Amino acid sequence: MAKAVIYCRVSSERQKREGHGLEAQEHRGKQYADAQRHSVLSVFKDDITGGTVDRPGMENMLAYLEEHSTEENPVVVIVDDIKRWARSVEVHIALRKAIRDRYGILESPNFKFGEEPEDKFYETIMAASSELERDQNRRQVIQKQKARIENGYWCFDNPPGYGYAKNPEHGKLLTPDEPKAGIIREALEGFASGRLATKEDVRLFLAGKGFTHRGKSGIVYTEQVTRILTRVLYAGCIEYKPWNVSIRKGKHQGLISMETHQRIKERLQENPRSPQRKDIRKDFPLRGFVLCSCCRQPLTAGWTQGRNQKYPYYRCKTKECPMHNKNIPKKEIEDKFELLLSQVKPRKNILEVIRIELLALWSKKIGDVEAIRRKRNARLAEVKKDIKDYCNLIKTTKSNTVRRTYEERIEELEMEQLRLGEKQQQTSTRNYEFEPALNKVIEFIKDPFLMWTTGDLAQQRLVLRMVFDELLVYDHKKGFYTATFSLPIELSCVPELDRMEMVEMPGIEPGSNV
Repeated sequence: MAKAVIYCRVSSERQKREGHGLEAQEHRGKQYADAQRHSVLSVFKDDITGGTVDRPGMENMLAYLEEHSTEENPVVVIVDDIKRWARSVEVHIALRKAIRDRYGILESPNFKFGEEPEDKFYETIMAASSELERDQNRRQVIQKQKARIENGYWCFDNPPGYGYAKNPEHGKLLTPDEPKAGIIREALEGFASGRLATKEDVRLFLAGKGFTHRGKSGIVYTEQVTRILTRVLYAGCIEYKPWNVSIRKGKHQGLISMETHQRIKERLQENPRSPQRKDIRKDFPLRGFVLCSCCRQPLTAGWTQGRNQKYPYYRCKTKECPMHNKNIPKKEIEDKFELLLSQVKPRKNILEVIRIELLALWSKKIGDVEAIRRKRNARLAEVKKDIKDYCNLIKTTKSNTVRRTYEERIEELEMEQLRLGEKQQQTSTRNYEFEPALNKVIEFIKDPFLMWTTGDLAQQRLVLRMVFDELLVYDHKKGFYTATFSLPIELSCVPELDRMEMVEMPGIEPGSNV
């Protein structure tokens, strides 16, 4: 009675469940072994494509043959079908040689393996036929997927914030997955508006919300943030560059508008004012915002082990800098920063003037938005009419050259239609809540020092962005260089403005007290 092992392979979950599943192959292999009076010692299984040599189950089986198969007592390897063995001529030959080198004998209930020239020739033809079938199947799948993408359906892995649901009209359709969709929407709109200034701010926001996508809750990576910010899927559109599928309207519901997506693209192309660091923590809130006075590079920070305890320091890591690796005690630099910040005392009456002026500018902006909305809607109507006219012309023309020209023009118009978005309603029907938001900002910058000392890390980073217009420069002997403050802080801290008569300011009567 010969010793034998059984090798089974499938390439998909569907094959596991259906007639070519692993259990079915194992059952047929044992039936064949009983008929041939072989003693089955072990079964090896793989859930992987047959176009590769590197398979865990195959490697384990070869290791088993290495240990148990000899020239005097070879081990029979039973495979259900030649297609289960390999789906590539190159892989088939490589695995056959690996079996032969370990004194294994390959057998199958559906195919006779032999060593005669005719047997090898027929085996090669069958392996080539298996490879051809695999390549044809792959081509067919790609053609179907590409056609579906071109029709506005995403057919790959669902992105964060979406799941797949069966739709009676559209079949398998991307659908917002709450509450994840709401978190993604808030992050995208926050970055577009500037409330979340950098990718790192988006990452911290998502982590703070406990966001996860096939991972541990609250663990978000910068690469994932980049993918989220750049995916046009969230604007309700489809694009797949590897198959030359240009942007088009998708059948799924978007989380944001195309206008918001365009604003995100613009912000990603802008130069960030401060470095996007992953290592900014509560213990070093100034890391990345303070520059070395010698080389003008951001200071890093860390803990240094002393004899009995650890000590926190800021330091410059630029190799050519005279201050390279020279420690600046955390208390020294942060005490001087808090002293600087405590001297920033915005004047309440000037802040009120700024608030009224910004409200007036917002009212004017709303009027400008309405004009842009009307112009955009008019152009959108023209584009839709032009697309319809060109479609009618295609039906009547007999020239292939002219038809291609019309099709190219239609594609250009559809891209413009996509950029214009859907018809926008009148602004007055929306609730922008600008004034409450502005009031919160004014309240925030009334006392930046208080916000710094009582807030968490996110609030401290917000103080840095709202108070200072540029990064701070620190000298270990002289302290901080002259700071450049943001415009609201700069204006509201000028004492001379208290004594100036406010004339013709929007919403303020001449000579009145603010």
